[in-house]
Formats: sequence, structure tokens, C-alpha cells
Amino acid sequence: MHDVAFVVNPASGNGRTRRRWPRLERRFSRILSTRFDVHMTERPGHGTDLAREAIEDGATTIVSVGGDGTLNEIVNGYLRPDGRRLNPAARIAVFSVGTGSDFVKTTRFPTDPDAVARRIATGETRAIDAGRCACAGPAGPIERHFINIAEFGSGGAVVDRVNHTTKVLGGRMSFFLAILRTMPRYRNTRVSYEADGGPRSEVMMNDFIVANGRFFGGGLMPAPDADVADGALDVVIVGDLDFRTIRKHLPRMRAGTHLDLPGIAHLRCRELAVHSNEEMIDLDGEYVGRTPTRFEVVPGAVRVVV
Repeated sequence: MHDVAFVVNPASGNGRTRRRWPRLERRFSRILSTRFDVHMTERPGHGTDLAREAIEDGATTIVSVGGDGTLNEIVNGYLRPDGRRLNPAARIAVFSVGTGSDFVKTTRFPTDPDAVARRIATGETRAIDAGRCACAGPAGPIERHFINIAEFGSGGAVVDRVNHTTKVLGGRMSFFLAILRTMPRYRNTRVSYEADGGPRSEVMMNDFIVANGRFFGGGLMPAPDADVADGALDVVIVGDLDFRTIRKHLPRMRAGTHLDLPGIAHLRCRELAVHSNEEMIDLDGEYVGRTPTRFEVVPGAVRVVV
């Protein structure tokens, strides 16, 4: 086992990564001064197992090659359930080649393989926050980490549609078409929540976003003030709005200028207890379960290559 391990999702980028990887691997080899291991994911969730096994075998740099969903799996292998790192010295590098690739828009990580390789070689790191979500999984209650954004409501249904259709048109168009096909049928629902142990608030909502990063949905910016290293989560609630109103204001959400619109609520907290009906939840663009019960920030949980 080598110090650097690449975890590659060959299905990312609508399958383009599978075709491109031999050439990309040669480019990484030319710049990195040490040999590295390559592990290919073969099924949903496999990235979590591969990252955990690589760290347990001695790797201290795990390189995520895929989209935001691949990175989410790696983060869940990198962290223990309680939010501590499996190896305190381990770090994650990101080479984002997925459909949405939204996390790197916040962090401004490079998307050129040569630039990523050079940053791995320099060894500079930064500690950033992660989020943790408790919800009902397919086989019972689960807790799972996220690095970018958690979402339930109409957005969870949109993500589920994106992940069950072709992504050949790319991230922005794939999400836009899914919004047009899914959101007109979504019925707004009532949710109550307590932020940081405060009083219970109740709202009729269309979408509920709990953000560590700023972007989702192929370039929409629901949380323009989010900071991945501030020890807090940015919560943006799209209230009792109809699809026509939401569609009208999509350009403002893309520009991050929507927080002052009527029907949009915004708060920042460390922990959020949620009481809702059965809602589809996505973490970092991947469906994980239903009916969220709690979100919390894990400050400085992930060491990333910068």
C-alpha cells in the first residue's frame, strides 16, 4: 500500500471517467514523485469502503475522482461515525469530474489534473467542517456525514430524478430539466424545527437546505454566505412558494441574490432538530433516506489538500 490512494468512480461524468482514466492516470504519474494505488468503485457506497480500507492500510492521502456523490462516500469512509478522523494525519484531495461538481465551486479547488497533482505534491492542507444528518434509512435509522449540502423537500425529489436519468447533457441542464419535470408536482409541506436548542419554529416549505458549501444543482447558489470553515451550517428555507414563482427566481438563486425575497428564510446554527413528514433527503446530491430528524456541524472534521 502506498501513501497516496485514488478512489475513482468510473461511472462519474456520465461514464466519461471510465474512458478518460488511463490517460489521466499517466498525467498524475508524471507529476507525483511517489507511486500511488488506484481503486475503482463498483457499486453505490463502495467509495466509503475503499477509502476506509485504504486509510487502514496506511494511505494518508485519499484522492476523490468523481463527483460530489463520490466525495461524500469518501468522507464517510474517512470519518468515524462520531466525526473523528480514522487517521488524524489523513487528508482528502479532490479531482472533481462529476455531473454537478458543486463542492469545488465553493472551495475553488482546481479541476485540471496537473494542478491537482501539484497540490498533492506540495502537501499543503486546510481543515474544513463537515455536516452530519440523522434520518430514516432503507433499513432503519442512520447517521451520515456530508461535506457540501443536505436537502429535503422538492430538491430531494429533483436529485432523485437526476440520478435516475441520463446525465449526458451535463450538470446544469440535467438539473434544470429535472426541476421542470419534478417541482410542478411537488406539494408543499409543513415542517417544524429548533435551531441550537431554541424555541420551535414552524413553516410551510417547498425546499429545506442545510448548507456547508454554497452551491448545488449544477451551479445554483442557495447559500451564498456559507463558509466551509466557520463551524456553522447555513440553513435556507424556500417557503410556501408555487412552482411559477420559484422558476421566475431561479436566476437569482444562481446568482446568490435571493435571500431577501419574500418567502425565503435564512439562519445559521450549529445543530438543527427537525420534525417533518416523510421527505426524501439528499446529501451532496445523493439520495440517502427519508424523514430527517437532526443536522449538526462537525467543525474542522476534514483535512483537505489546498
